[in-house]
Amino acid sequence: MKKGRLFYGWWIVSACAALNFYVGGVFFYGFGAFFDPIRNHFGWSYAAVSFGNSIQRLEGGIAAPVVGFLFDRFGPRKLMLFGLTVAGLGFISFSYVNSLWMYYLSFAIVSIGFSTGGAGIAQATVVNWFIRRRTLAIALMMAGFGLSGSLVPVVLRVIDSIGWRDTLMYIGFGVWLVGLPVALMMKHRPEKHGLLPDGDAMEAQSPPTGGSGSLEQPIGRKPALPEINFTVKEAIKTRAFWLIAVTYSIQVLATSAVFVHVIPHLTLLGMRDISGYALMGMTICSLVGRLGFGFLGDIKDKRRLLVVTLILQCIGMLILANISTWWLIIPFLLTYGPAYGGPIPMRPAIIGEYFGRKSFGGIQGLMHTVTVAGGVIGPIFAGWMCDLNGDYYLGFMILAFTSLAAIPVILAAKRPTLDRPGQVITLQ
Repeated sequence: MKKGRLFYGWWIVSACAALNFYVGGVFFYGFGAFFDPIRNHFGWSYAAVSFGNSIQRLEGGIAAPVVGFLFDRFGPRKLMLFGLTVAGLGFISFSYVNSLWMYYLSFAIVSIGFSTGGAGIAQATVVNWFIRRRTLAIALMMAGFGLSGSLVPVVLRVIDSIGWRDTLMYIGFGVWLVGLPVALMMKHRPEKHGLLPDGDAMEAQSPPTGGSGSLEQPIGRKPALPEINFTVKEAIKTRAFWLIAVTYSIQVLATSAVFVHVIPHLTLLGMRDISGYALMGMTICSLVGRLGFGFLGDIKDKRRLLVVTLILQCIGMLILANISTWWLIIPFLLTYGPAYGGPIPMRPAIIGEYFGRKSFGGIQGLMHTVTVAGGVIGPIFAGWMCDLNGDYYLGFMILAFTSLAAIPVILAAKRPTLDRPGQVITLQ
C-alpha cells in the first residue's frame, strides 16, 4: 500500500466511529428504549429484564480473551464480518421473542456478534495503527458512541409508531447495511502495508559496510517513552494489570446500571417524554470527556485523569439519584457525561502504553474478562433495588459512593518493567 495524503489509520478511525454511532444508538444506549415496552408486554420484573443486559456483559467477558487471541493471529476483518453478521441475526431473533428464555438467548446472540465484531476489535485495530496519538485516535473513534445518543429519541419514536418487534427487525438489517462495509475496510497492522504507526515515514539508512539502504528510522517525533511488548503471560503477572482491571470493574458498576435504567428511572418520576433526550444528552456530554481526556491522555498521567473522572462520576450519580424536577437533569449531564466518556479512550490507551501492541488483543481480552463483573452486577443490582423499594434512589446512591473506591486502586497502578534474560528495560 502506498502512503497517501491522509494516513490510512485515520480512515480506520472514521469507519469505526460510524459503526459505533449506529451500534451505540440502537443497542448499547438505545436498548433502554425497549426496556419498558418489553417489560409491560410480558409483565416481567425490572430485575428479570435487566438480566438480559447482564448476560450481554457476561458473554462479553467470557468471549473477550478468545476474541483477543484470534485478533492477534488473524486480524480484524474476518472477525468483524462474522460478528456483525451474527449481531444482525440476533436483532431479528429479538423481534420474535415470546418467552423469557428466548429474550435471554437473543441477548446472547447479539452479544456474541458484537464481542466478535464490535468496539473491542475496533479499539485493538486503532491501537495497532497509533502510538504517539493513540489516546486521541481512540477518543475520536469512540466519539461515534458519544454522538449515538442522538438516535435514542428516534428509536423511541419508531417504537411508538410501529412497535418494538418491527423496530428490532429493522435494526438488524441496519447492522448489516452499516457494519459489513466497515469490516471490509479493516487492516491489521500498518507495518504489513509499508507504513509506520501515526503515519511516520521511514528514512533510508546506509549500512556501515556499504550496500543498499535499509528502512529503519522513522521521520518525525518519537514516542515519549520507548514501546515495549509484553506477552499475555508476562502482563498478567504484573501488579499494574490487576489494578487497572479492578479500577474499571468498580467504575463500570455505575455506568452499566445507568444506561440500562436511566429511562425507566425518569419514567417512574413522570419524565418519560424527555427520558430519551436525557440519554441523548448524556452521550453527547460524554464527548467532552472522550475528546478532552483523549487529548490530555497523550500528554498527562492517565491515572490522575481517571481520578478526576471517578470524582465527577460520583457527583453525577448523586444528582441522578435525587432528581425531583426536570432541570436537575442539566447538572447531572454536565458532571456524569464527561465522567463517563473520559475513561473510555484511556482504557485501551493505558493498556497499549503499559504492555505494547504485539499481544494487545489477548491482554485487553483477559482484562475485559475481569472487569465484566461490574457490568454484570450493576444493572441487576439497580433493578433489584427498584423491585424492593419501588424506585432507584437507594441503588443509585450506593453506586455513587462505590465509584470512589477505585481512586486509590488506579493511583497504585504504576507502569510495569519488563525483565527478560538478556534484556532488562526499566520504565518509570
